[in-house]
Amino acid sequence: MSHHHYEDVIDTSKKKKKIDSEIQKLQTEKEKIEKAEEIKNKEALELSKTLQKLREVQHKTELAIIETKKKLHKLCTHEKIRTENHTVPGGYLNQREYITDYYCELCGVKVDRKVEYGGFE
Repeated sequence: MSHHHYEDVIDTSKKKKKIDSEIQKLQTEKEKIEKAEEIKNKEALELSKTLQKLREVQHKTELAIIETKKKLHKLCTHEKIRTENHTVPGGYLNQREYITDYYCELCGVKVDRKVEYGGFE
């Protein structure tokens, strides 16, 4: 069986077309991946900028809260009081403690504490 030169050319041409087709597919896939990454990076950059702005607002808000609390503490007469009661159990060496804390309802400052002692456990 004889093998002609033009068959080699056709065979090589088919291989080349197949390789070119694979290269084109890979190139297209590469471009899709690069585009997706570019979109992700843009979104990440935008989110980063938004987060920075929010942190700046948060910082300004925290400073405003501190300043407002300072003014409130200077002006508050602590006329509206709420109480919180809790008990610390005693032990062999410690007496039970009945604690009442008094807080200003307007500014939140603890204005007093009363402790009464019970028996030993």
